[in-house]
Amino acid sequence: MGKVLDVRTQVFVENLLNRSVRLDILATNSAGAKFNVEVQRSDKGAGRKRARYNSSMMDVNLLKKGEDFDKLPETWVIFITENDIIGKGLPIYPIERCFLGPGERFEDGSHILYVNGAFLGVCCIFML
Repeated sequence: MGKVLDVRTQVFVENLLNRSVRLDILATNSAGAKFNVEVQRSDKGAGRKRARYNSSMMDVNLLKKGEDFDKLPETWVIFITENDIIGKGLPIYPIERCFLGPGERFEDGSHILYVNGAFLGVCCIFML
């Protein structure tokens, strides 16, 4: 995944027309990928649509005006939760977009990962 080059905490991403977000951790690795890590003790705050929204808010701020969409970096939204909010008893839940028919990955560079802290503890994030 590359070496971490930059880490910022409590990053405010402003949306002038609609809802803004505050990202717990925003990191960049040597390949240019962006990582939003959210540490969530409450099940309520780690919903699937919040992960989707955080992902979209990261994307909207990563391209300059007129820049080609292919310049959009790979992004990861990672929720580390105290409980198994997905409810399937797994330690890690990688979420990827896919073509429904053949089940192949869409490969758009957007990833969501839920880490079940109840299963492994927080240390498992370092295995990624």
